[in-house]
Amino acid sequence: MALHNPAAAQNSYFFPAAQASTFDPNIPTPEKFLGYAIGTHYTRTDQIVAYLRELDRVSDRVSLRTIGTTFEERPQVVATITAPQNQQSLAGLQQARRALVDPAQPTPDYGKLPVVVSLNFGVHGNESSSSEAALLLAYYLTASTSPETQQWLEQSVITLDPLENPDGRDRASHWFDQNKSWPNPTDPLDREHTEAWPGGRTNHFYTDLNRDWLALTQPESRARMAFFHEWYPNVMIDFHEMGTNGTYYFEPSKPFSTENDLIPRATYEVLNVHLAKYFAKALDNLGSLYWTKEQFDNLSPIYGSTYPDFQGGVGITFEVGSSRGLAQEGTNGVVTFPFTIRNHVATGLATVRGAVEEKELYLKHQREFFASALSDARKFPTKAYVFGNAQDETLTNKFLSLLLQHKIEVHELGKSVTLDKQPFEKGKAYVVPTAQPQYRIVNSLFEELTAFHDSVFYDVTGWSQAHAYGLAVAKQKNTSLVQGAPVQAVKPLNGTVRGGQSAYAYLLPWSDYNAPRSLTALQRAGLVAKVSFKPFSAGTAESSTDFGYGTLVIPVAAQKLPADSVFQIVSRISRQNQVTFTSVGTGFSAKGIDLGSNNVRTAPETKAAILVGQGTNASEVGEAWFVASQQLGVPLSRIEVGNFGRAPLGRYTSLVLVGGTYASLDKAAVARLRQWVQDGGTLITLKNASEWAIKQGIVKEKLLIPASGGWADTTATAGVKDKAALARRADFVQQEQEGTRAIAGSIYSADIDITNPIGFGLTSRRLYVFRNGTTFLKPSRNPYATVAQYTAKPLVSGYVSKGNLQQISSSAAVVVSKVGAGRVVLFADDPNFRHYWHGTSRLFANALLLGPLLTLPEGPAAISAEEEQE
Repeated sequence: MALHNPAAAQNSYFFPAAQASTFDPNIPTPEKFLGYAIGTHYTRTDQIVAYLRELDRVSDRVSLRTIGTTFEERPQVVATITAPQNQQSLAGLQQARRALVDPAQPTPDYGKLPVVVSLNFGVHGNESSSSEAALLLAYYLTASTSPETQQWLEQSVITLDPLENPDGRDRASHWFDQNKSWPNPTDPLDREHTEAWPGGRTNHFYTDLNRDWLALTQPESRARMAFFHEWYPNVMIDFHEMGTNGTYYFEPSKPFSTENDLIPRATYEVLNVHLAKYFAKALDNLGSLYWTKEQFDNLSPIYGSTYPDFQGGVGITFEVGSSRGLAQEGTNGVVTFPFTIRNHVATGLATVRGAVEEKELYLKHQREFFASALSDARKFPTKAYVFGNAQDETLTNKFLSLLLQHKIEVHELGKSVTLDKQPFEKGKAYVVPTAQPQYRIVNSLFEELTAFHDSVFYDVTGWSQAHAYGLAVAKQKNTSLVQGAPVQAVKPLNGTVRGGQSAYAYLLPWSDYNAPRSLTALQRAGLVAKVSFKPFSAGTAESSTDFGYGTLVIPVAAQKLPADSVFQIVSRISRQNQVTFTSVGTGFSAKGIDLGSNNVRTAPETKAAILVGQGTNASEVGEAWFVASQQLGVPLSRIEVGNFGRAPLGRYTSLVLVGGTYASLDKAAVARLRQWVQDGGTLITLKNASEWAIKQGIVKEKLLIPASGGWADTTATAGVKDKAALARRADFVQQEQEGTRAIAGSIYSADIDITNPIGFGLTSRRLYVFRNGTTFLKPSRNPYATVAQYTAKPLVSGYVSKGNLQQISSSAAVVVSKVGAGRVVLFADDPNFRHYWHGTSRLFANALLLGPLLTLPEGPAAISAEEEQE
């Protein structure tokens, strides 16, 4: 739709219920400030920030604050909009509202507290109408002179985050603006509407920030979480877009099946339904179609629209049918960019109206929510969780930091204990009581969940961070455990060189989370580092220290640098990475192999690459890239699939293929890849890339045949002769149940060979693995090649169909296959899932750094005729 230049024309379109004369002329419209009408161009992040800064400058209703910075150095800003008298006492209002979230405080006077409404836009960068709507909503709330708006501002504090994903926003806006033309092509296949890989949905490392609210792996998420806990919003809206053929979605979502049983029913049945009436009226007034109660999860606190449900507020997703460009044809006609923006503006204003008109309802709910958290916790069998790993204080601290960011009460462990056959050392382990206001988040972080109201899900059904970190955890059903002092902050580890300068060697256990990045740092500094393939004890028989599989050995005499320089480098890296090296004066071990053994092998410097681009899974590419860059300090070359033919494979020690489609690699490319592996390369494949490698004959491992599944599993067959025909037939409405055949992001137990270089650093054979794919690997016929294997009863948390669970049981999670002088490391799953599966990302790191050292012994020479026929 074309818009006229005058501000009144734009206001009448986006704010049809208001008159242009009700706006303060001293407040610039977005159109006046930007120089173009909203909806005719995609606004860059710097322009959005600049407009909000201008509102802050000219109005005493607005205060703009920078809460963080992205990987690409873009600011994260939040505008707080409220009445001038509230602006002058924001800190006091925050303090007064603490009585809502702290049951220990007296019940507050609800009439004196503002309701907090949080409007959040653009967490998916290419869902671009939301941030444009943010500009208009900020203008309306700042410039409107109506009595209703005045009441809103007096009774509420509105926080407006216009750019939840600034990096993705600019990636998308540049695409749309660079490819627009005049007149606008509405053809869905026009280049404007088909973003190039990876698209603008995700952040710099291709992370879906809308699924990072619990894990907090990205800087954008951590900054946003800190701001969230300043206010604890009563109503929080996440503005999204869906496919062009959609209309408009708002909650309530599908009852029970998409909801979490930890949350009071009032959240879903009262608060959600109450606001829905305001949304419906706003869209009815525009004549816009909408739908509810069919899709989208409120199941876990991983989303921006669900985390508030776990904090006594109500979180809501808005989804508008997207133009993905200025105009695009859809089943409901041509969808225009201004139309999508207008719908979001209408529901945004309706949100504030609904929250203010029933302010006391939302404030009381939040107070009762945290009080009920304590009563629910007292009924829960587990009274405390103990976690920690004395051999990996870095990862223990990392998990502790996550808990503190969620404002969870954590205590030091009062004394060293053994629980569930696991040792927990005082000073290196912590206690989390369940009886605390944040009980529901504690439960979400630690507990398993296997009972669900449905079998079709929008996203993952297993989200426990405790399992993802792979730390030792013990559940306590009594309160007799000694708790130490409350933990206020993570104590930084002091990296050091124990024993001072050595003339012989320095040792570093591989069990520390930061040992791999220390290896790459040592190599970049020009030092030779070796890896121990067997454990040993250093020191004397009376006083020795045990060193496990993968221990780094830095021999002083083998270096090109003088001993003083070697010590300086080791000392610097110990401080930077907060790890402890041990200096030794002899290569003679008190127990186990000596340092000159052939089982202490020189680690080659890692030169790794990953295939990216069209056909590859962008999220998995970003995850592998993140691990290499942020955790290991390895420059991972990203090679477009289309450039594979001219890539100088000989320069790389390792090559990663994530899940995706590699049909564009022809026979010659496959032969070239196979030859590179045979010449000594390490190929690492994830999910269906492992299937591809097997089907291409690059490796001789085998896939399990998927279960027949189908409707025969769930349909009664009594009296039916042709059961095969029955399995092919189902009622049309049941087609949505096809989702049950997928693996809905769930957690499984596996046995890991910690003596294999891929398993180095792990101190327990029990491994938790995340699955959201249907690649089923058969255990290798070589008994030494199955690095990780699912247990016979593997399900730990989440939903899986009986047929898929049968296939997973005792199948292989990780297999190493010898190919000539090289090897292929096949992962059935994504070990780096969403950056927080630290237990399995360690296996990926080992494959990158230690894979070239992996030599696989041959298995039994005789293979039965039956095995040959498989």
